[in-house]
Amino acid sequence: MFESGCGGDFSTYIGENTGAVYRVDLGKIYYQHMSLETLLAPALKVEEKLIHIPYGIKCKICGNVFHGSSMTVEGEEMIDAYEL
Repeated sequence: MFESGCGGDFSTYIGENTGAVYRVDLGKIYYQHMSLETLLAPALKVEEKLIHIPYGIKCKICGNVFHGSSMTVEGEEMIDAYEL
C-alpha cells in the first residue's frame, strides 16, 4: 500500500484500536532528518499499537500473522488515510 517508485516512498500502518490507515512519508525521514518515532508519535497517542503493512497482517478467523508481497495491479483504489 502507498508504494511508489522502486523502493517505495511511503510506509503504511493500521491502528489496532481504530483500524485507521496511517501513511508515513519516508522522504521526511531522509530529507528532513526526522525519525520514524517522531512521525508515528501522533498515531501512537490514539492507537495502542500500529501494525506495519504488509508485514503484520493478522487473519481475523485463524489468528495467523501473514506477510504480504508486492504485485502489480491495474487501476486505483481510494481510501481515507492520515499522512504522518
